[in-house]
Amino acid sequence: MFHNLPRLSVAVLGSGPRALATAICLSRHHAVALGEAGDYRSRRQLARLPMYPDETKLDEFLHRMGRSIKFTDSYQGSLTTADLVVVSAQPEYRIATRSFDMAPIERCLDAVRRHRPRATVVLEAPTPVGYALKASLEHHIMVIPAPWLMREGHVAIDRALPRHIVVGSSCERGLNYAFMAVRSSRDHNTPYLLTNASEAEAIHAFERKRIVRGHSESIEEVVDYCKRQRLDEDQVLRGLQPLAFVRRSQVQELLSV
Repeated sequence: MFHNLPRLSVAVLGSGPRALATAICLSRHHAVALGEAGDYRSRRQLARLPMYPDETKLDEFLHRMGRSIKFTDSYQGSLTTADLVVVSAQPEYRIATRSFDMAPIERCLDAVRRHRPRATVVLEAPTPVGYALKASLEHHIMVIPAPWLMREGHVAIDRALPRHIVVGSSCERGLNYAFMAVRSSRDHNTPYLLTNASEAEAIHAFERKRIVRGHSESIEEVVDYCKRQRLDEDQVLRGLQPLAFVRRSQVQELLSV
């Protein structure tokens, strides 16, 4: 069934190991251009050393699967023919204000607005609850949050073998990305869930807290948060319990849409 699926032009915007891991995985089945990758390309050619020594699997993945990636020196260069734009730029945490600086992501969205406004934009980077809806309105582009949980030192493995995939849109474009994400992983039976935009961001936020704290939030705490933020608690609870509630991906179902 997979051989009948279209090969898309994908732009991955961002620098760092997460953007590279995303580009590698998607390049298995699609034409991928990685924006602002000049630093990685030049250092690799000159020094023949891994760009990210702490990510031991990343260069191995690049050597085996990333030969078709086009490295560009600007976001504009990667957006020329893009059908889909994946934003992997990471927000910067400001200790003084205890908040995230979204400037790196805003730069990506602004580039899409100016150079490829009709493309679907997927945010794989973590964003505050409600950010995707606000960004869609401000930039006049379609922004779908689908944050990936990638731990430092394990970025390549976490991108290739996700625990589950949550996409903040139930429309056709959201479903198409969900299929691409499942197909780009090593396990084509990876659990997935389509939710509303803010619910997807909330699920990721709770998942990050679970890793930091070492334990999950109670159901009562999740429900209380959802009520205060006016979120669909059923969607959030399903996303936090994927093995029990998220349906397994079915290729035939995706192809029939």
